Amino acid sequence: MRRQQQPQRQPQQRPLPDRLLISYTTQCSPKVVQAVENGVNVVIWAFCEMIAVPHHENGTDESSNRRNKAQCISRFDRDCAKEMIANLDNAGFQDTVHLVSFGGWNGPHLPDELTAEDMYRAWKDHCGDIFHGIDWDLEGHDRLDSPTNIFSTRCLENMGRFSELAKQDGYIIGMAPPQSYLDIDTPHFSRKVNLIDNTRDWHEDFHYFGANVYAYLLAKYGTYIDFVSIQFYESFSRAGMKVYHEHTTPENYLYDYVYNLATEQSGYFFVDFEQDPTLQYPSGKVKFPLSKLVLGFANGWAPAAGANFIDDTNDKVCYFDPIQIERAYKRLSNDNIPPRGFMYWVMDEDGNKGIDFSKSLNHILDTRRVENCDARDSNSHPQESS
Repeated sequence: MRRQQQPQRQPQQRPLPDRLLISYTTQCSPKVVQAVENGVNVVIWAFCEMIAVPHHENGTDESSNRRNKAQCISRFDRDCAKEMIANLDNAGFQDTVHLVSFGGWNGPHLPDELTAEDMYRAWKDHCGDIFHGIDWDLEGHDRLDSPTNIFSTRCLENMGRFSELAKQDGYIIGMAPPQSYLDIDTPHFSRKVNLIDNTRDWHEDFHYFGANVYAYLLAKYGTYIDFVSIQFYESFSRAGMKVYHEHTTPENYLYDYVYNLATEQSGYFFVDFEQDPTLQYPSGKVKFPLSKLVLGFANGWAPAAGANFIDDTNDKVCYFDPIQIERAYKRLSNDNIPPRGFMYWVMDEDGNKGIDFSKSLNHILDTRRVENCDARDSNSHPQESS
């Protein structure tokens, strides 16, 4: 008797807004609805995971017919997310894009034993009719000897090929590298993300820096990547060094970062991929246009958020106050070089310390009209540096 073939789920297709206000959520909660109402137009649900499960071909248990099969699982309540997305659409928020993220700190990488094609099919079967695309957020691990503190070449290729397949089906693809994982200010490259950076004189003994591992994806598979959210809130990031150690004002740092990429570097930066011979990829300029650039911030969870001064007890995460972000964005807009938008981690923390980034960043980008609300946070204190 021939088994009836199941109908394939149709992919969700939705255009990416012109100006992006992106935020992550780790749970299905009223915070998601509130953030969307206040201006967030890209919601990223964290996290999905790929696992390899034993599979026997033709229903046998012979070892020669045994192979691993991809299975996609979600760490959030997928069914609740599906219902919430439908309710938001019915309430008039069909312009909001919903993506799912893979990775996270201490999270898994893509299993090397699986193919990109198998993983893509598994993701599409699991939630491809619910969400409008994916976001790559693969990072490192607290344990220095963890295997996920190095990106295998197979993992990188699978991320790229997965992106290609998804883009061909009309899905949206984003990625959110910590700043050292895609660093426009250095040519160095490594697949390791448990490095120290002895070129600096501030927290140079910190053991969790990367060296442009995501630049490889942007260089080889950039055609399939819609946006890149740079995590300025990476621990002891280059942004933090400039602001807290070298005393660059936060708005000047943001302005200089975008200005240098757009004008001094003409939308390109050089990476020496040949520092890793196993990659077998030529060194060269990586294209990074402003149409893909999203500036990523920490909200109220950052130790420096709402602080009147910064010292070595709260300098791990660089915090940018919305007023500082607004000043930088206005200057960039006046120079006709604004980034594509902003991202913040995480909407679960909206309201913490009286700080609401959905309202504040919407006030800057004007992604959504919100009636009867003061977009500026009353407890927000610009972290000016002299």
